[in-house]
Amino acid sequence: MPNPADPAKSTMCELIEGLDGPKLNFSRIQLENGLVVLVSENPHLPVVTVNGYILAGADQNPPGKAGLAELTSRLLDEGSQSRSARQISELIEAQGAQVSIFSHRELTGISYQSGSDSLKTGLEILHELMTAPIFPQSSFDQEKDRLISDLEALEDEPSSLAAKIFNRHIYRGGPLQDPFLGTRRSVPSLTRQDVVRFQRRCYSPCSAVLCVAGDVNAGKVEEAVSQRFARWCNPDFERRPVEVPQRQSRPLLDERTIDSEQVQIVLGHLGITRCNADFHALQVLDIILGSGPGFTSRIPRVLRDELGLAYLTYSNITTSAGLYPGRFVSFISTSPANRTRALSCLRTEIRHVIDGCFSDEELQTAQDFLTGNFVFDFESNYNVARFLLSAELFGLGFDYPRRFPELIRSVTRDEVVRVASEYIDPDNCTTVVVGPKANERGR
Repeated sequence: MPNPADPAKSTMCELIEGLDGPKLNFSRIQLENGLVVLVSENPHLPVVTVNGYILAGADQNPPGKAGLAELTSRLLDEGSQSRSARQISELIEAQGAQVSIFSHRELTGISYQSGSDSLKTGLEILHELMTAPIFPQSSFDQEKDRLISDLEALEDEPSSLAAKIFNRHIYRGGPLQDPFLGTRRSVPSLTRQDVVRFQRRCYSPCSAVLCVAGDVNAGKVEEAVSQRFARWCNPDFERRPVEVPQRQSRPLLDERTIDSEQVQIVLGHLGITRCNADFHALQVLDIILGSGPGFTSRIPRVLRDELGLAYLTYSNITTSAGLYPGRFVSFISTSPANRTRALSCLRTEIRHVIDGCFSDEELQTAQDFLTGNFVFDFESNYNVARFLLSAELFGLGFDYPRRFPELIRSVTRDEVVRVASEYIDPDNCTTVVVGPKANERGR
């Protein structure tokens, strides 16, 4: 993980409230086994969120085992070495708590939210789920069937199909090319032993981060975490390296015919990691081009509101950025009769921004939108915990909330044009079109 702290030390940082930045207190400790613990003290409400993150998602699926990380995460609360699934559920209910579990591209996460007086119970539950799940065969069979049903439900959904095809081209050849849920071919072949091996191989304190936010004391959190997690070790830990292909240098078109009322068009290519030095300039670009609400962004304003070509349309490069490069994606859902014109107009608006054809007012509006909405990233303890994770993984620094407004406001027009030209190539994109044949309902 970036910038590991000395295991024998803890660090604290108080952010002084500035013009725009929120006032937050953070602390970071690292146990001798490598587990990083991040704490934000917020005494204003007697609630707490305890989030446990494992750096193992779809990226760690072995070849031919797409969906394994997802299936493993679904089974974490189905019983531990200390409690049955029912006992875990009853304990959570007795605390009036909420527990959610997810697995995405590069992370598996468990979130416990309850009153601050149940902090120790939350840590106890996370410890059991992260370190000692038992994966009962009956629960495995049920969850596997549910996962197959979820895949079947998505199979005929046009936008899901378009996204699946697009990702397969962008991340060709590696574990990131497949949907997080897996495929109709891979999931039926998964076994309970696959799940057991995945958890043993990937779940380790040296690849884990605990984020605690709410009405807590950092010193007491450190003590409680040490009591439960200090002895956690995993000699079987192995992190598979993931190779991501280079951004394409030629155009690719993939058209799929299905019976639907609308045409889904996805256009784009490989994007950036979150650590990219131009991330904030690209955030401004995103709002100018296609990620802002209402009339803030060019693509929705022109294609949907002015030309009436789109039911839904957007464009973005920063949202999917993470430990691995995300994707530059432009999307439009349109009528079959407008598919050719809609795709042409989509490319035109992208080229306009690359050529600098946007006003100073659009730049200012984008900056105002980003800085004005930044405070909402900290409106709940859960959001604060998510920020703590991002600060750790991407080396943002705990003073990032104070610095963010200036980072955005300092982006110049020339920078937006430069990053648009450098990171977006509308002439060498993958274009996926999913819908009825053009000659059946227009072009």
